[in-house]
Amino acid sequence: MTKWTSAILTAAAVLVTAGTLRVSGQETGGWTVPEEARQLENPIAPDPAVVEAGAAIYRTRCQLCHGETGKGDGPATRAIQPAPHDITTTEVQERLTDGEIFYKITVGKAPMPPMEGKLSDEEIWSLVQFIRSLNQM
Repeated sequence: MTKWTSAILTAAAVLVTAGTLRVSGQETGGWTVPEEARQLENPIAPDPAVVEAGAAIYRTRCQLCHGETGKGDGPATRAIQPAPHDITTTEVQERLTDGEIFYKITVGKAPMPPMEGKLSDEEIWSLVQFIRSLNQM
């Protein structure tokens, strides 16, 4: 499968999910993360290879909605509500623990699909390291 085919299939899945959510009305409430998940620490050091591995995952799994630089302005946001928040701000980066980010990626919350079963824990932790690097770009 080519990079573009994968991107198109991912975009289609996001749009179908978004359409389903709009119809079913499941886009309510905050995002509560269990305290034990908040306390998780990233077992993977943020070296350049890890951050690049996370960046590669981000480009294929997250960029359509979260945007190229994490601002929440990806092309799929035209069709999904609520649109993703800007995950690069100092406020967001300081407020969220690594465990929270890991949890949110793992379990998802409409319209964001869960990555559990699609990505390994190591891949998700690498993605967390990449997300942390967005604030430094």
